[in-house]
Amino acid sequence: MKTETSYKTYSSGVLGTGITETDTFYNRFVHKDYYSDTPSMEYEQYLMKENVRHEQIVGLMTAVWLKERAVYCYEGYGVRVASVITAGVGNAVDITADEAVPFYSSPGTINMFFFVEGTLTDAAFLQLFIAATEAKTKTLSQLGVIDPATKTIATGTSTDSISVAASQQGPLYEYAGSMTALGQAVAKLVKISLEQGLKGKR
Repeated sequence: MKTETSYKTYSSGVLGTGITETDTFYNRFVHKDYYSDTPSMEYEQYLMKENVRHEQIVGLMTAVWLKERAVYCYEGYGVRVASVITAGVGNAVDITADEAVPFYSSPGTINMFFFVEGTLTDAAFLQLFIAATEAKTKTLSQLGVIDPATKTIATGTSTDSISVAASQQGPLYEYAGSMTALGQAVAKLVKISLEQGLKGKR
């Protein structure tokens, strides 16, 4: 995905982690048996082979077919935000389980990109991470997604990733928590996208 202008971005993905500014967002499909000791380096090498620049890029990985992505836009109450979400629960995990389950590295299966038309404070960026995660966990619970290791309700998958990008132009959003229109908009986008993306996969 390429945006018309650069967006300030907070990301937990493989490339462009943390805070960056970019106009290029990449959700790479890999097979479920993908493994690398150095995924960021391997990702950069992959992009070079594809003749795609890897500098200042936000890059996530998923084992979900990209044609199954959910793309939505919410506009109302002074808010305009779009989302691109791929969802699968092949490695569902209950992070609250009492049992310690060994971590294993595998492709992220719930990847969420959000594009906000407006100016976000640092707090608002982080609050959107919280809003998206709360909505993801609530929706997985409602859908009855189970952690296969603990047999309890999953809170996510073992390698989920989120990217929140803002144009940093237009209306200022100092806050984006659960009591704001922006936070609620992101939550609604997550819910409808997961309901669509996980249909028949549980």
